[in-house]
Amino acid sequence: MPFTKDTPAIHYQKTGRGTAIIFIAPPGMGHLTFRYQTLLEHSFTVITFDNRGDCSSEHSDAKLTFSQYVDDVKRVLDENGISKAIVCGYSNGGLIAQQFAISYPEHTLALMLIGGYHSPQSLILRTEYKIGIKIARKGWIPLLAKGLAFNHFSDKKKAKEIEMEINKTNADMLAQQYQLGLNYDNEQHLHHIDVPLLIIYGANDHYVHPYQNIFRNKLKDVEVAYVHRSKHQVPTKYFHECNAIIYEWAKRKQLK
Repeated sequence: MPFTKDTPAIHYQKTGRGTAIIFIAPPGMGHLTFRYQTLLEHSFTVITFDNRGDCSSEHSDAKLTFSQYVDDVKRVLDENGISKAIVCGYSNGGLIAQQFAISYPEHTLALMLIGGYHSPQSLILRTEYKIGIKIARKGWIPLLAKGLAFNHFSDKKKAKEIEMEINKTNADMLAQQYQLGLNYDNEQHLHHIDVPLLIIYGANDHYVHPYQNIFRNKLKDVEVAYVHRSKHQVPTKYFHECNAIIYEWAKRKQLK
């Protein structure tokens, strides 16, 4: 089980060969969120990891900042000797991915967002974040783990595996992570992103679809793909379609 050498130690997994893609999970979910994206290993170097405080990554008592989550992405890349990567974030992980592209443009080959938005501005999104904060503050991690596992994996064995990982998450750090995401808004800085952007939406994930308009207005190279019948859980429930979209886009953009 590999970890970064410095503190807090970040647990990561690496497989495959070729152009690197690093996947960033939503709060609490960790690297198993992208277990099916490791199927891309024949065409890409696939890196997945647990955000600090989540799952098997190290916990700490320090007050957290959004930039620490961004810097952790760089730490994982450095640990693996990767100078430039496609950075992919799912849901709240997409906020970290965007900020990485802004903070570390020299290390960003391209950007991908699954269920992406630039800020949780809609009532539904803000409510989801506030529920996450409340659950974490109450210490109801087992309840959260069951809910996230059930919503993302139909396979009972795989659902149980991610449930067990989520149960390792530090409640205080999780509450802070949700709060940082709730407060994040980079709309005024999106124009600094100067790499191709792919946004993958579930066709039935209607409440995040309008966010694409901001990205289209602010960025030069934006493509949006919809996964038929899917809601938010594209990487797990519709991974064949998700992976095919990633592969074809990267090939067309000559990123692989």
